[in-house]
Amino acid sequence: MTLVLAAVAVAHLAAASPSPAPPQQAMVGRTARISGTVTSAADDAPLARARVVAVSPALPEPRVAITGSDGKYTLADLPPGGYTVTATRTGYAPLTYGQARAAIGTPVNVSTGQQVTAIDLPLVAGGVIAGRIFDEDGAAFAGAIVDALVTRYQDGREMLFSVASAQTDDRGEFRLFGLTPGAYYVSAGDPAFANLSTPTGVQHYSSTYYPGTSEADRARTVIVAAATPQRIEFKLQLVPPARVAGRLTSYDARPFANGAMVLTSIEGEGVPFVAPDAPELWPDGRFAFSGVAPGHYLIRARAQTDARSPALFALYSIEVAGDDIDGIRLTLRPGGTLDGAVTVESSSGAKPDLAALRVRAPLVDGSAFGDSLTGAVQTNGSFALRGVMKGDHQIVVDGLAEPWVLKSVFSRGTDITDLRLAVNDRDQIRDVRIVITDRASEVGGLVETARKRPVANTGVLICSSEPGYRLRTSRRLRLTFTDQNGRWHVAGLPPGEYFAVASPAVDESDLGRPQRLSALQAVGTAFRVDSDSARATLTLQLASIVAAPSAR
Repeated sequence: MTLVLAAVAVAHLAAASPSPAPPQQAMVGRTARISGTVTSAADDAPLARARVVAVSPALPEPRVAITGSDGKYTLADLPPGGYTVTATRTGYAPLTYGQARAAIGTPVNVSTGQQVTAIDLPLVAGGVIAGRIFDEDGAAFAGAIVDALVTRYQDGREMLFSVASAQTDDRGEFRLFGLTPGAYYVSAGDPAFANLSTPTGVQHYSSTYYPGTSEADRARTVIVAAATPQRIEFKLQLVPPARVAGRLTSYDARPFANGAMVLTSIEGEGVPFVAPDAPELWPDGRFAFSGVAPGHYLIRARAQTDARSPALFALYSIEVAGDDIDGIRLTLRPGGTLDGAVTVESSSGAKPDLAALRVRAPLVDGSAFGDSLTGAVQTNGSFALRGVMKGDHQIVVDGLAEPWVLKSVFSRGTDITDLRLAVNDRDQIRDVRIVITDRASEVGGLVETARKRPVANTGVLICSSEPGYRLRTSRRLRLTFTDQNGRWHVAGLPPGEYFAVASPAVDESDLGRPQRLSALQAVGTAFRVDSDSARATLTLQLASIVAAPSAR
């Protein structure tokens, strides 16, 4: 049997894999160089004596340069390779080049003799989280490891990244500094319980999250501003990981030919997910998740009794609080089926390759687990999804190449293009009509600083002003990034009211957070798309974002 586990890990920011180098480059001699300017993001003033560090597999040790009075730096005599470039200066938050596009930065590639210029790094004044950690009896705890955490999307999944770490002193005091203004989760752990040997094997106790909970989904964020240090206190909790076990059965008592399960956190305001150990699933339907941290979870199960038959599904919610849970019984039942046709509206007479398309129905939280593995579009435009999990879904079309975009989805005479589609067990949703078109709106423009300088590699989030359209899978919710010249572009927004926010603090993790999007709307630039063929140009300034207290 095949077992699939969706999990979010905690990582520290590190070098990423190489990616294409920026365009500002020329071949000069045989000596490769990377150069740029380090400035204050607040006023574009050059920052002297900032340290710029380049890390690469091509170097045995990091290469370091210190900026001059004009803020400029040069990393010279570089062998060919990919370089992760980071700038630091006391009083400012560290910045890695391309950090807006990927939490761990975007490496700069150089070849022999290449001169890569304009790798500019605008630093933001750093904030501070300080405080004390206590043990369960309320005494100061020395030696606790404390981390400031942010959520980011990496490799298609939401993850936690530690951006600052400290250890408590003999008074239980800690200080996390150099933080970009924004919202952070704060975790504390006893290193003695990080990897604990027991008669049953190694156990990994989870961290305690501010304001003092071992349940990650109950964590709360700490809001950091550059000028105002935040002070917090909370107690450590030592709660062991648990084993969650039970059995899957089919509604008709037939044995399973294959199956898969995932354990995900119930959507809340806290940390998205703490990964358990690898689960087990046996041919007789028995299952076990080991090493499950405290929290509130959904168990999703999918299986087939015959490889040619539609999938069966089950959903179960649990609360884990350190005690093993056994005896869970999940009865898998048939999902819904959905079929229809894709039709084309072409203004140029061209036709897309329909066979390259796939119709999907992901759950509105973005999970594809309850989405049928079928849905390939045939050359005549027909498609069928056999087995869609009970729940709220949204219809999307994968494989659309420019200029083709989704125009509309009709089901049972209703336009459901941007709405939830409720699917129940055994539902038969017939004759769904999907229209794709080459008439697409285009919105784009420039992101610049207060001094009118373009901002490269920063995030631009586009969101509908109507809260009802704010589904992670919605075509009215987009994230793009500026190019080396500070320009950005989004195609295919349907008519409506929108806002745009440009900031290195936005990323994919914001797309599924209604409260976060509402907070961003307050600092966004409003605009309107009048028609499917509208053209709009916006010049955006970097937004100063302070997240709402509830960040999810």
